[in-house]
Amino acid sequence: MSKIDVAGKIAIVGAVRTPIGAVNGALASVQADPLATRAVKALLEQTGIDPELVDYTCFGWVMQDLRSTNLARNVSLRAGIPWRAPGTTFHENCASGAAAVHSIVRRIMLGEIEVGVAGGAESMSNVPRYLFAGRTKNQLYGDMTLVDGLMGALVDPEVGEKGEVMGLMTERLVERWQVSRELQDEIAYLSHANAVKAWEEGYFSDYVVPVEVPQRKKPPVVVNRDEGPKVLDMAYFTKARPYFKPKGGTITAQNSSSINDAAAALLLMSQEKARALGLKPLATLHAYHNLGVEREYMGEGVFKVIPGLLEKAGLTLADIDYLELNEAFAAVVGGAYKFLPDLDKSRVNQWGSGISLGHPVGCTGARQIVDMVHQLNRRGARIGLTSRCVGGGIGSGEILVAWEG
Repeated sequence: MSKIDVAGKIAIVGAVRTPIGAVNGALASVQADPLATRAVKALLEQTGIDPELVDYTCFGWVMQDLRSTNLARNVSLRAGIPWRAPGTTFHENCASGAAAVHSIVRRIMLGEIEVGVAGGAESMSNVPRYLFAGRTKNQLYGDMTLVDGLMGALVDPEVGEKGEVMGLMTERLVERWQVSRELQDEIAYLSHANAVKAWEEGYFSDYVVPVEVPQRKKPPVVVNRDEGPKVLDMAYFTKARPYFKPKGGTITAQNSSSINDAAAALLLMSQEKARALGLKPLATLHAYHNLGVEREYMGEGVFKVIPGLLEKAGLTLADIDYLELNEAFAAVVGGAYKFLPDLDKSRVNQWGSGISLGHPVGCTGARQIVDMVHQLNRRGARIGLTSRCVGGGIGSGEILVAWEG
């Protein structure tokens, strides 16, 4: 391929994330707001940019609640960005963090702003339970039922008579694309193996920023590594029983993504602005794309978004050095191998993904972009692709080009 033209593409000048905590794990006591604030503060510190120059902040957050109304605005102010810079919080299910990035890119391209912060956050450990009937039923006696917000986020209420959990919906994808249990277990095994190797080789060390977790009457505990990736053998996956469809199913807890807490943040601006500020970009966002798919087959979004994304970028699959297809389930990556028979497994999820690293839903889209930017730079590669499936039936993705010069 000839030298890719990045003229006019928006520059990613900084990219950081927190470690990804397991549900009820090391980060469980830290809500989404302080997690996101930690990421944005670290972003500003690492890039050395004056917070006064930031014009807008966008953040993705799926499981929003009143402990942080408009998280993007609150985080912006807590990180030292001036009050005159607005903030908008996005809810696009698993693509929320990516939607925040796309919004900042559009604002810069339209000339609305010059410098923007984008990211995503989620604390799935802190999702509340809701009492929906409390204000309308005027119930004087008897019990009232709390609804689990976390479980609600894992179900599509529009599929089936009473809603359907995402894992069971993905069994539909398994049947449509004939994704074997063996392939799913292989994908899950490699996810952990690749993530562990990347950590051991130090790839994550300087941009995954530690989080101090306050302790009662004790010094804070410093969390500085993802909790998910583990050294596991294939038997761990092959012995697991189907979870969502006990009879005849293939999807297990072990070949599905986990439930997590994390935040990620990026600093974006035009290349001209970066030069004026004396800042060297890490990469450019070359293209982004969204499309709808049948919501009963929402997992198809992770791979069906790719042809349109490549077309927008003027590239082919062979041009892509590394891809991260989010492993909401190993089955959706398996479906990608069937849909895109030329997809090279040795270029996919080489630093892990949702199964090993985790899937803190509002954070994931931004986290993927952050990790891919650094993967390209640390491995001397040029072009990366990130994509994800989205509850409700959406595909979302980006193409990133490492900076040269």
